[in-house]
Amino acid sequence: MKLLSKINRTYLRYGILVFLIADVVIILMSNFILKEEIDQQLLLEAEVIAETFEKNGNFLNVYPTDIVEEIAFSKVENSSSKDTLIYDAKHDDLVPYRELSTFKSFNGKHYQIITRQMLMEFDDIFSLFTALISTVLGLIFILVLLFTQKMNTILWGTFNKNVELLKGYSFSSNNQLKLKDTGIEEFDDLNQVITKMSDRLEKDYRSSKEFSANAAHELQTPLAIIRNKCENLFSETNLNDETIQSIREIYLSTDRLSGIVKGLLLLAKIDHGQFNETEEVSFSKLLKIRIDNLDEILQDRNLSVDIYTSEDCRIKMDMRLASLLIQNITTNAVNHSPASKIIEIKISKTQFSISNHGETAIKDPELIFKRFYKESKSSKSTGIGLALVKKIADHYGMKIQYSFKNFKHTFTFKSPDC
Repeated sequence: MKLLSKINRTYLRYGILVFLIADVVIILMSNFILKEEIDQQLLLEAEVIAETFEKNGNFLNVYPTDIVEEIAFSKVENSSSKDTLIYDAKHDDLVPYRELSTFKSFNGKHYQIITRQMLMEFDDIFSLFTALISTVLGLIFILVLLFTQKMNTILWGTFNKNVELLKGYSFSSNNQLKLKDTGIEEFDDLNQVITKMSDRLEKDYRSSKEFSANAAHELQTPLAIIRNKCENLFSETNLNDETIQSIREIYLSTDRLSGIVKGLLLLAKIDHGQFNETEEVSFSKLLKIRIDNLDEILQDRNLSVDIYTSEDCRIKMDMRLASLLIQNITTNAVNHSPASKIIEIKISKTQFSISNHGETAIKDPELIFKRFYKESKSSKSTGIGLALVKKIADHYGMKIQYSFKNFKHTFTFKSPDC
């Protein structure tokens, strides 16, 4: 949620709360003040009636607003006011009045003077003030909303442009990050911090990229020399079996080390974003091509592959990485499958899976995608293959699930759109 949207929602949420509280408080206060004012008017009216009665000796009652009644001395009380309801025959309804009772004595006689004034019904007061307060608070909220939108244009315009620059910025490009001045001290301080940080990160990125490339290149050369020397030694005729075995182990270790270096270099390249080309990849086609390439190995181990395709799975990604992912998961399935078994591949629109037989489930399935982790001690494995698979899948938002059922290891790859 954007900051201004959250601010507006906060205004609305607390505005409703303020409205409810203000509505109740204003109605109660207005009702109290109104009655106080009416009581003052009724008191003045009662004094006028008393003066008229004292002067003329009588008073013509006007029901129900002005009434003078003679009472016994025992009924004389202090002046008091109250709300009352009086039946209105014309409208056949009870009408609310404010009533003030005062007591006066003339010529040894005692009188009760009752003055009344009609009140607004509480429902009318509530409706009137609620409508008034709703209108005022509504106008305030609209003005605040317009004000924040105007402030967004003035204060946040440059900030939003800088955000777009950051979104499009990449260390792999040669363009230096240049954020625009906003004229606001806090935003400009943030721009300086981000610029300095990006400069340091860019230097680290380029150093890491250069080191990876140099290390891979420099290591491959001596490894190639070692392999060549080992191959030359194999052609010697005066070597005993123990020496040949040692040379063979050196050759295999060198070959494995070369695979590790290539794998680490690929991981570094993916981290550095060097695979940016995308196209719609058909995994059904890639899997079939890969199985055809493994035909000799499959025949040698008497393995067969069953492919079940309900619909082609297509994902937009770099073709090189897609081929590498398929290569590694199929190689993993072949290497860990017992001889004379069936490898199953299932392909649908949203996912594909590959299954191979096994005696027991993987002990730590959450670790199998870690670099250099090997469930078995097989010397053929570099411990990089599945790490590359996980890195590629994460790079394109694919989800990987592992399961073991009916003595089958199954790796399922789900499309990022699922």
